[in-house]
Amino acid sequence: MTTPPTWDLSAFFPGLDSPAYAAERAAVAEGIAAARADAERLGPPAPGALDAWAELLCRAESLQARLGHLGIYVGGLASVDARDDGARAASSAVDGLYAAFRQLSAVLVASLGETDAATFEQLAAHPDLEGTRRRLTLLREQARLSMPTAHEVLAADLGVDGLDAWGRLYSQVTGAMDFELRPGVRVPLAQRRSLMQDADPAVRAAALVNANAEIAKNEAVFSAALNAIAGTRLTLQRHRGVADPLVEPLRDAALSRGTLETMFAVCAERAELPRRYLRLKARLLGVERLGFQDLSAPLPVDEPPSLGWDDAVRIVIDAFDAYDPAMGDYAREAVERRWIDAAPRPGKRPGAYCASSRVARQSRVFLSYNDTLGDVQTLAHELGHAWHSHVMADMRPWATLYPMTLAETASTFAECLVGDALLNQPGASASQRRMVLDLRLERAAAFMLNTPMRFEFEKAFYAERRDGEVSSGRLCALMADTQRRIYGDTLAEDQLDPWFWASKLHFFLTDISFYNFPYTFGYLFSTGVFARARDEGPGFRATYRRLLRATGSATAEEVAREVLGVELGAPDFWHAALDDVARDLEAFEAELAT
Repeated sequence: MTTPPTWDLSAFFPGLDSPAYAAERAAVAEGIAAARADAERLGPPAPGALDAWAELLCRAESLQARLGHLGIYVGGLASVDARDDGARAASSAVDGLYAAFRQLSAVLVASLGETDAATFEQLAAHPDLEGTRRRLTLLREQARLSMPTAHEVLAADLGVDGLDAWGRLYSQVTGAMDFELRPGVRVPLAQRRSLMQDADPAVRAAALVNANAEIAKNEAVFSAALNAIAGTRLTLQRHRGVADPLVEPLRDAALSRGTLETMFAVCAERAELPRRYLRLKARLLGVERLGFQDLSAPLPVDEPPSLGWDDAVRIVIDAFDAYDPAMGDYAREAVERRWIDAAPRPGKRPGAYCASSRVARQSRVFLSYNDTLGDVQTLAHELGHAWHSHVMADMRPWATLYPMTLAETASTFAECLVGDALLNQPGASASQRRMVLDLRLERAAAFMLNTPMRFEFEKAFYAERRDGEVSSGRLCALMADTQRRIYGDTLAEDQLDPWFWASKLHFFLTDISFYNFPYTFGYLFSTGVFARARDEGPGFRATYRRLLRATGSATAEEVAREVLGVELGAPDFWHAALDDVARDLEAFEAELAT
């Protein structure tokens, strides 16, 4: 294979017009309606109805997995071609099923919330529900942050044509967008990120400036979508008695506020590490300060390699093989069975992701591969996600619902494997070592500066959104102000990216807010885990798998404490992880000095 592949989704359904797809969609719809009726009939769990409730919860678990299977399929079709009317219509229909499932969940949440502690313990201990305690506890806790059941059902119903519709609109518009890279040459918006890694500063500048010019043409759409999504969320939170917009994201992330604050405090305390790297990069690029488009620029002292698809596959599989042959075998299977869509093409949405079906027990990896070392790392990252799901493939669906914080563990670990393999490769040139260290430090800067920038922007936006809609001009000002504060003196004032809020899909996700902080957590947590793996060698493989399998059954703090014996609420772990960044920076400076 010499070109990036397109994926094969036939293991999900033969096509949108197939009887199998229509039958499953209808069966899931009927199953959700029946489960909701049974939940309403049963009422809150009582000692004499625990078997019936266990059966109902098992059905709900299965329906959620089947719904996810449908969602991955239609989402995959829409991702590769945002102009596909059939995929858009199917996505809208599946969104309706998600709304129906949220209505069922609202009934389950209310019933579990009304159950006394002793009865709940009996239910959670039911043999048919083994492995679901964490999920059941979350549902019960959610009752404290919920409106009356009828209101939650209505909110879920309205979400299809309200909240979710704004998210779909954003994806449709950005997926169909392109911009002028140079006179007569237009490229999809999805290629912007890769183009900002180009060696030519003119290409990087065009990728930022010209893409932003196209984004600005749609500013009314993007600001309306963002305001509607945030406004709806704030309204629902007000009716749920939630005063702080971080309460729900922290619950979903299985993370305490204390741990989050400690982590970001350590990042702020050691912010000079990534800033020192960015100042050095500016000197290498021959500028006083970097432009936002230069943050991922290759080193001018080295010729950036053009890494074809075959090169990427070899690098990733070799690195996985060296750590755990089973991991390498899995990546090889993913390539051979076309579980990856990496070919850039018009209409393909921006970004990269991995989606895993608990029904097919398979994952699908999505990215746009453009022959860069950064793309190789993206491939490793998404295959790391897929490996995480593979390790949990024999577990029941609710035991695999890990939070975003822990979701980034395997993906970042996989990137570390590839980076170390390239650094330690026999005969690795100084140029290769510099480029790998540069990429690692670039990622450190992204998670220590860029992600906190997103987090602080989102906090500021939500604070202002409480008082009314926020104009696109004000959104740009908030973003630019946050970039100045977080990046310090490393960015040129006239080369900020005030439209970053409109170009980043994460701000427009409708099922989760503050999607950003789990990335910094995942990066630092996985860096600490990888340091342990490096120290302990092959003997850590079993611990690592145990860690991954525990991610859906406990909070982030509990997983770290029980599997690794570390306390995440204390700064020591985070400082130790950042010591690895400091060592990379020192090695990078030494390589440049030779």
